[in-house]
Amino acid sequence: MIAFEVLNVVEGTAPSVTPVDVDTLPLAAAVSNAATVSPFTGDKFFGGFGTTEFQIPDYWTLRARSSQLFTENLYARGIVRRLVTNEINTGLVVESVPDERTLGAPEGSMLEWSENVEARFTLWGRGRVVCDFRHEDTFGALQRAARLEALVSGDVLVALRVSPATRGVQVQLIRGDRVQSPLGSEGSPKSGNKITHGVEVNPLGRVAAYWVLQDDGGIKRLPAYGEKSGRRLAWLVYGTDKRLDDLRGMPLLAIILQSLKELDRNRDAAQRKKLIHSILAMFIEKTDDKPGTLPFTGASVRRDTIDTTDTNGDRRRFNLAQQVPGVVFENLQKGERPVGFSAQGADDRFGEFEEIVLSAIAWANEIPPEILRLAFSNNYSASQAAINEFKIYLNKVWSDFGENFCEPIFSEWLINEVLLGRIEAPGLADLWRDGLRYDMYAAYIATEWYGSIKPSTDVLKQAKGARLLINEGLSTRTREARNSTGTSFAKNIKRLERENAQLAAALAPIVALQDKINVDSEVVQ
Repeated sequence: MIAFEVLNVVEGTAPSVTPVDVDTLPLAAAVSNAATVSPFTGDKFFGGFGTTEFQIPDYWTLRARSSQLFTENLYARGIVRRLVTNEINTGLVVESVPDERTLGAPEGSMLEWSENVEARFTLWGRGRVVCDFRHEDTFGALQRAARLEALVSGDVLVALRVSPATRGVQVQLIRGDRVQSPLGSEGSPKSGNKITHGVEVNPLGRVAAYWVLQDDGGIKRLPAYGEKSGRRLAWLVYGTDKRLDDLRGMPLLAIILQSLKELDRNRDAAQRKKLIHSILAMFIEKTDDKPGTLPFTGASVRRDTIDTTDTNGDRRRFNLAQQVPGVVFENLQKGERPVGFSAQGADDRFGEFEEIVLSAIAWANEIPPEILRLAFSNNYSASQAAINEFKIYLNKVWSDFGENFCEPIFSEWLINEVLLGRIEAPGLADLWRDGLRYDMYAAYIATEWYGSIKPSTDVLKQAKGARLLINEGLSTRTREARNSTGTSFAKNIKRLERENAQLAAALAPIVALQDKINVDSEVVQ
């Protein structure tokens, strides 16, 4: 049994039809004489959705426009900088958490090793000459630069180098717009590979290399992994979500480019209108055809003139006068009256319009409007709900950015330090080379990454809640320390032990004196 299915319905054009085998449809529809066969395209009525578009991202234009807006549009810059400040702040902090059970080590036996690794990695990250290929930024600053570039350009290329001086790992950031496909005879991929938007992919769909535009105009192939060592050399870090087969990232501002541009234009128009209103404070209206008294320029006030040329090339002269506050006009001609210049219009409610647009932009980017606008005017519960919602977003970003930017750098740094004999990690070098023991290698380099914790609006309530969760066995001191203050509970305990000992030593003379006073008081009694 054959029916016809309507396809490719576009407004203003005749629909095309293709035959459909009704026998493949559900039994109820096939046997019912009253049933009709029609495709479901999402339209609630004919042409309701409009034209269906198969969009191909123009990465070059999107990056250029996003960069332009970040430079000249205060809304675009505010959104990006607000995200970078909240997501990265001073930089994500590493916590080494090797899986002792998988490694067959006694419980708690690797705490000292973890603290040593964390301390050495922190010291490496603070040295600009040590960690940055350009000798300019610390690891925290590199994180901020990478995140900002990924948000503005859609992606950023991370390349790992080896310092000739320290023989340690260095990080180089390359702007996403420099990753380009070679033209003509500038370069060609390896046999069987193909290059798309500057990314070389092998027949299995795995990234093999990146093609980077050089300062001299040439283009250079940068392998993703070392051909002999197999170690990671370069990878792209994306600023936003991407579809499964997309090789490049889209800028955060891509979907709101036009909205931000028009919002900024409206703001400029409203501001210019207010400026004109402040300049054109008043004019004299004449209803009779009589000589004017020139009350502005004829009085004893400071006068000036402006000579200009209009669009037709004719010269025009404007007389200006500076009036003192509270000026009074006397002896106006009959038919003359002063009229105030009014600037009332649609822009009088620009603030409400701006807030609505920014709320939509905030919603599209998973940011509570209060945090995007830095306007906390609601009560405690509402403000805390907004902060909690934003924390969910931050946890996702920390996990994603930690896994895609920080963790690969940490892993290569750790392997390099072990190979150089600076860190003792028995068997780690062999595990890294042995793909069959991937679980042991993953257990060795396991990490967690944390950003700056947003302080609670009521610390007392948060502390009481954390204590209740710990007492009921619903949370741990380690987790609550991270969630509340962003610190390590183990390190806090060690520091408190040392501080308490110092405090006890400092208070010892006072305690001894108090004891002596108490003894003397008892003797007198």
